[in-house]
Amino acid sequence: MRVLITNDDGIDSPGLRSLADMARVRGHDVLVAAPCWDASGSSASVTGVSQTGEVVAESRDWAGWAEDAVRAVDATPALIVFYALHEKFGPRPDVVLSGINRGANTGRSILHSGTVGAAFTAYQQDCPALAVSSAVLDLAASDPIHWESAAHFAGLLFDWLIKEQPRAVLNCNVPDRPLEEVLGIRAGGLAHIGAAQTSVTEEKGTPVRVTLGGEDESAEIESDAALLQRGFVSVTALRPIIEDPTVDLNGILGSGHVPSAVTQG
Repeated sequence: MRVLITNDDGIDSPGLRSLADMARVRGHDVLVAAPCWDASGSSASVTGVSQTGEVVAESRDWAGWAEDAVRAVDATPALIVFYALHEKFGPRPDVVLSGINRGANTGRSILHSGTVGAAFTAYQQDCPALAVSSAVLDLAASDPIHWESAAHFAGLLFDWLIKEQPRAVLNCNVPDRPLEEVLGIRAGGLAHIGAAQTSVTEEKGTPVRVTLGGEDESAEIESDAALLQRGFVSVTALRPIIEDPTVDLNGILGSGHVPSAVTQG
């Protein structure tokens, strides 16, 4: 299969390489296209940076990878997905993998996540998608992140995704701990708030990682955030941008016409 790997942490993230290697060792045709800057918190924004009116993409040299298989793009992850699915980077991908993000993407706060936003964009274009995050607790710490644990579970979900191709986005969060210390995989509902990351540049020009949300929601026993706290991998199936038929709009629309003038007082 043709697989697009993207993220919002940027082209130099070790998590991106871990996810790409996972798909590649399975024998798939893998294209890596990720922002050339930290696009954390970009949600599903379709923003590109260019002085020529075109999105700029530069090839990156990864040892053992084919020429043009890895590209740094001056665009948000959602726009990269949109471009790839419209064959701007070669044949259309059959599946999109987004991550591995540095920090959890849980609960309703995933609205702000560029990692999840890329997967949502794929869903809107009828392409199966998986978003993967490593639930690093201290984003400022220099301790090594267990990317291999997140990649392992991403591989299990990826195999299931391409076999079943559900009409949904899979959002996966993996505890940042050695593989043997992970308790297993559980289906988790969205926490009331949850957490997502963004990158903020202070006045002195220093970028700072900030967590949006992130309150202790351990009381929500089966939520994605609570499962992570207990040491489980949490997987949530999502369907973004759908209408709510339970809302009665007749009180607004019942008149059947638009007023011909607006009274000014």
